[in-house]
Order: sequence, then structure tokens, then C-alpha cells
Amino acid sequence: MTPSGGRPFYLTTPIYYVNALPHLGHAYTTIVADAMCRYRRLAGEEVYFLTGTDEHGDKIAQAAAKAGETPQAYADRIAAAFQATWTKLGIAHDQFIRTTEDRHKKMVQAILQQLYDAGELYFGDYGGLYCYGCERFYTEKELVDGKCPDHQVPPTFIKEENYFFKMSRHQPWLVRHIEEHPDFIRPERYRNEVLAFLRAPLEDLCISRPKSRLQWGIPLPFDGRYVTYVWFRPWAGRGRSGSRPSGPTPST
Repeated sequence: MTPSGGRPFYLTTPIYYVNALPHLGHAYTTIVADAMCRYRRLAGEEVYFLTGTDEHGDKIAQAAAKAGETPQAYADRIAAAFQATWTKLGIAHDQFIRTTEDRHKKMVQAILQQLYDAGELYFGDYGGLYCYGCERFYTEKELVDGKCPDHQVPPTFIKEENYFFKMSRHQPWLVRHIEEHPDFIRPERYRNEVLAFLRAPLEDLCISRPKSRLQWGIPLPFDGRYVTYVWFRPWAGRGRSGSRPSGPTPST
């Protein structure tokens, strides 16, 4: 991360998944983020520190069913545990965002409508290898010995109609921007890793799930038969929490 150069310094932790109670890994990440923000404040900088919980998706619905609760009641309980933990640890965040909050839902739907109106989203068929643990499709080249690299289980082939984000059309300018702005991604090894990944053609990103398969999500504003997909929606929680500092764009 670069010095803010007079702009507000914006930092976000992961938006933590509520399929289980907070553990040491969550605490470590949040304490490190808190320490960085405290240092910046002591240096006289304007700081905005965001954390929160990601509360939709297959895994949350499954965890709630296993606990004998509704998804919302389950999410309320686990999110409260995260908030209580940060209070006990003295974490000085500026905002705790929950993806089940109405303000988040409305903002996500507004972003999706803008993308749809701009022609960035389209409806199409897709058949692919789906890992229920990751809640995402994998390509053959991403698998390790035919298995999900994280869960070590073979994915399931699923074919269905969904909405897609035209990610492939943004690849050229994204590569150009990263190459022309060496400090955009730091440290350098991660910048090189991203550029190496972007040398291969990007596939368009599936952003939805049919309600016939997943009820626990945010409905698409332009098609009520679908909810937005877990890996696309939390970006809005991280990048546009709905209450960040006014004025200049924060540095990250």
C-alpha cells in the first residue's frame, strides 16, 4: 500500500463468511488491519476502516439448516458473534457492513441495474464443473488431479441458464492499467502474479443463481427469477459500503 498523499486512507478486511463462528484467523487479519489504521491515524491521516460479514449463499443456507434455524436468524447470530469479538479485542473500525442489511441490498441492486443498462450483463446458457464448497465453477485447468484445489473433491457438472458479466471485454485495459501503474498492486510479486493470470484469456463471470436452486441471495432487479452470485455481490460491500468518507477518493 502506498502513502495516501493527502487522500483518505481506506482499508477493508475480508467480508467474513458466516458459515461458522469467528476463529483465530479472523482475529489475526482484523488485528493487523486495525494496527495499520491506528498507525495511519497517529500519523495524522484521515482513515476509514471497514469490516463486516458476508451472509448469503449455499453454504450459509446449509449451515442454517444444520443448526435448525432460518438463514436470517443464523446470520444474525453469527454476525453478532463477530461484532462482539471485535468489541472484546478493541477493534476500532469505522463501519461493520452486513450483506443482509437493506442498505447493502439496495446498493447492490442499483449497481447491477447500472451494469445491465450499460450492456455489461447478458443472459446465457452455461455448463461447467461446480464446487458446492467454493460456490463457484471451475475450468478443467484449474482442477488438481480432477478435484477442487481447496476442498479436494471432484466438482459436479451443472448446466443452467444464468446472467454473466462481460469480464473478458475489460481484460486489455486492465492489463494496460496495471503495467502503466506499478504501485496499483503491491507488493510486486502479487502484481506479477495477477499479470501472469491475465495473460490467459478471461472467461465471462457468472453472477447469478436461479431461485429454483438458491433462494438465499439478493434478487436481481431486472429478473426476479434469479439472485446475485456470492462471488460478485460482496465486491459492493468491500468497495462501496454506502458510508465511506465524503470528498476525495480514498487511497487503498
